[in-house]
Amino acid sequence: MKEFSKYIADTWNVSEPCARELCDSYEKGHSPYYCADYRPAICAELDVWGVFRIYDFLRFASNLSQKKKRLVNALKKSGKLTDDLETRITHLTNEFELDDMLLPERLNPRSKGQLAVKKGLGALADDILAQEDSPHSLDDKIGPFIGTDSTLKTADDVIAGVKDIIAERFAYDETARTMVREFMYDDGFFEVTPKSKTGEFSKYAGKLIGVKDISREELLELLAAEDKKLIRLKLTVQLFRITELLKHHFVVNSDSAGYQLIAEAIDDSWLRLLQPIAERDVKVRLRTEAEDTALQTVMQSLVKQLSHEGEEKLYCACGVIDKKYFALVVCSDRGRLSGAALEKKIDLDKPVVSERLRQFAMRYRPSSILVLDNESASVAEAMVKKTLESSQLTSETVLVKLPSGMPDMTDSPWMKKEFSDLEAPMQRVFAAAIAHLHPARLIPKIGVSYFSLHPLQQCISQERISELIERIITERILSRGIPAPDAGDILPSVNLEPFIGDPLKKEIIGHCAKTPPSTKDDLLKVPDMTESGFLNLAGYFMIPTAGFALDRTLVHPDHYAWIGEICEYLRIAPESLISDPEAVRSFPESDPVMKLFLEKKLISQLQTGQQAGGASGFFKPKKKYKLTEIEEGSVVTGRVTNITPFGVFVNINAVCDGLIHISQLADTYVESADQVVSVNDVVNVRILKVDAKKRRISLSMKGLGQQGPKISPSKRQLTDLASHFQNR
Repeated sequence: MKEFSKYIADTWNVSEPCARELCDSYEKGHSPYYCADYRPAICAELDVWGVFRIYDFLRFASNLSQKKKRLVNALKKSGKLTDDLETRITHLTNEFELDDMLLPERLNPRSKGQLAVKKGLGALADDILAQEDSPHSLDDKIGPFIGTDSTLKTADDVIAGVKDIIAERFAYDETARTMVREFMYDDGFFEVTPKSKTGEFSKYAGKLIGVKDISREELLELLAAEDKKLIRLKLTVQLFRITELLKHHFVVNSDSAGYQLIAEAIDDSWLRLLQPIAERDVKVRLRTEAEDTALQTVMQSLVKQLSHEGEEKLYCACGVIDKKYFALVVCSDRGRLSGAALEKKIDLDKPVVSERLRQFAMRYRPSSILVLDNESASVAEAMVKKTLESSQLTSETVLVKLPSGMPDMTDSPWMKKEFSDLEAPMQRVFAAAIAHLHPARLIPKIGVSYFSLHPLQQCISQERISELIERIITERILSRGIPAPDAGDILPSVNLEPFIGDPLKKEIIGHCAKTPPSTKDDLLKVPDMTESGFLNLAGYFMIPTAGFALDRTLVHPDHYAWIGEICEYLRIAPESLISDPEAVRSFPESDPVMKLFLEKKLISQLQTGQQAGGASGFFKPKKKYKLTEIEEGSVVTGRVTNITPFGVFVNINAVCDGLIHISQLADTYVESADQVVSVNDVVNVRILKVDAKKRRISLSMKGLGQQGPKISPSKRQLTDLASHFQNR
């Protein structure tokens, strides 16, 4: 791949040493994330998205290798291969140019021109193409060939055969093909023929749209419409201009006897052979360029969205379904389902207070209430309004709907697999909430076709959109590190194909679960671990319990020796450097590349060691237990999420929170729940009963065989006590 380093340096405006290192890293299987975070020469000039663009080019160039081999072998057989030509082929990055060189070596034996050659008209075509001054007229040249084949009965038959040969030779001319493609790309225009006279594309009917006058977004919309067979999109050029261009290239003597035949062959070559090829190739080029631009726009939008992702927020989604069900779900902006309920026999004429909505609103305090925008939306809004007013609660109400023109998420394999226990009305409001919130980490799992992420989304291939989202998610996860204890939860969401495949990820997860690593180097003990696999992951792995301080950071083991030099110069221990990463700025690094790496990457990588266990805000949450997987009578640990007058809700890592009724909080009388627990307290609880149909879990803190919880006096008791002493 190093043969492309100069092209990369010129195209992406990077230094040649950086370009060479990128090519070397690609060949060695280093991931773009590793290159952007741990290769100083690369990260000094590019971020991870710049590395991805160059890697995508190198992947494309690598895919051309088989076609290059076929071309080299064909040229060898024909005796046309030279050292200069082989060098040129090696450095080719244009697939069209490669096709132009290969086409003459793979002639169609049944084409009109080749059939004419078999009839013996090749010599006559050579004579006419020589365009030499001659005393003989065209008829004189044609005469000897009449009757030489059963199909050559007249002079017109001979002329037609010769014209076919010349037209194909012009079409196979490498320079001519390049020339007409560039001319069409610069001066072509589109003719749009809508299939419907009243559709959205009828405004284009009868108009000529210049290639340079159409926006990338509009072009993508037209190409997508052509794919759906809603329009016929023809790309062409002015005929007289292209034929004059071809005449200028092929005609060397306009006074030759065969000039008129050559001129007719040029017209035939363009209309029958060159125009369809040029139209196809230029459309591919325009689509690729437009998709690349659109993809950058979509990427910036998604990256911005994720960069503002903070603390997880809860939302309540509801709606009236089939005019008789009031369905509710509580979910987070990361796609986690916390609760669901269904109220039946809704009176559309007299919307009433929803008891379940009131309970959900008091329990979860949702950021806003999402109302399904359907034919019964007004009824649902009225129920929400009455419920909030009766409870003296305030919450923003937002109308949401499933994206139009997209598959129904309730029919998705994801919904059927993960939430088959939800009744259809609950699935519908849940799907509308997910489509509205579009949690990024869930999009690849559900399928990008179910989401409306950007106006340009429908114009870009689903594969490219999905690939982009997975790259963004992986970059966000790796930027926070992978604490070794959480590898089993985090690694499945990290897409490092083809640099680290799923089999190796499973080996790493299993090894970490069985033998927790105590250093980053312990990753080398994972079965089937490769050198590139270790390099790609070791920096991001964080060992919270490691004895060596740097193993608790995002610093790569390859840089430990360098940091040792820094610590020795500064006369501090690595622990002190982690406590004050800015101290590395005092190190007199003479290499400007390493100095820049120190500023851009090393300080933040050291800083992560200040947080025990690493960050967890963006990580995939641990798998929630289904209600059928919870064993009644078992004792588990949970975290208090909400306190109400009637009891306490506890997160026990199930699909919904469990409830400790106030009577089950302690072995003695409890007046109010806050006498025993506070929000975010970690408590042990016994599972009394699980009702899968109603999605309820009943819990207890009584009789756990341990010292009972300390019961603080209630506010009323404290008030009574104060009054007692005041009245003494």
